[in-house]
Amino acid sequence: MTDNAEVALDYASRGWPVVPLHSWTGNGCTCGRADCSSPAKHPRTCHGLKDASDDLAQLVAWWKKWPDANIGLLTGVAFDVIDIDGDEGMTSINQAAPWYGEPWDGGPTDNPTIDGPTSQTGRGWHVLVAPTGLGNRAGVLRRVDWRGRGGYIVAPPSLHANGHRYEWFPGWGPDDQEVRTAPEWLLAILRKPATFAFPDARQPRPDEAAYGRAVLEREIGRVAIAPMGERNHTLNRAAFAIGQLIAGRAIEDATGAVQVLLNIGRAVGLGDEEVVATVKSGIEAGFRQPRRTPRSLAS
Repeated sequence: MTDNAEVALDYASRGWPVVPLHSWTGNGCTCGRADCSSPAKHPRTCHGLKDASDDLAQLVAWWKKWPDANIGLLTGVAFDVIDIDGDEGMTSINQAAPWYGEPWDGGPTDNPTIDGPTSQTGRGWHVLVAPTGLGNRAGVLRRVDWRGRGGYIVAPPSLHANGHRYEWFPGWGPDDQEVRTAPEWLLAILRKPATFAFPDARQPRPDEAAYGRAVLEREIGRVAIAPMGERNHTLNRAAFAIGQLIAGRAIEDATGAVQVLLNIGRAVGLGDEEVVATVKSGIEAGFRQPRRTPRSLAS
């Protein structure tokens, strides 16, 4: 068996549901899509996260079929995850903790606000904490997301698209550290209703508005015909594209556009919490890469 297969079996033996993910070939994602928005991170199985399992025989069959598969771990079952995106995310936690209460003690990066099994991702950290029953939440703090019920993470020793492997910090792996309760100040933030912080409004020109409407209609159409197992991924791509245009001020009614995305996600059979988390994550990722119409870019 490959190293990934053996580690996947170890995770499953702990009662952690596992799902095989696409992997990185060096030239692209094994899904074969040149425009893949989540290379080496999305599920290979037909039903996505719904297929996650801790059945050892099932995992052996999966990794026999896909020996190079990356490893996905379902969150919201044995643990939730604080997903910290690089130094900006770490700074957000350090700045927020003193305002809300006592921070954690210790941590693999000598950071006083991290405690619990911690892995290094392609550009940040995953901290495992006790499950809360809460769903996914993007933007809990700047560059900090929450992976809970209905979510997943990429686990060591999976290969990131940047060529680096996910790895547990020495002395901070699941054999070394207990999964502990997240601090109350962070849980208090999580329990607040999720909101979208739209950029300052600017009325788009008629050509910009028409372009925005056309893109929205195109993306909604893609979600509507997406096959089972690809619907969440397609919805995320649609939300990302619309988030870019909202940030670029090419959407007339940002709230209405988001509502349309939520409606189509529910219409194709995705669960309500999954839809909200996926749309929010995609929209906010799009905010970070504003895009305008071809004409406005040239003007």
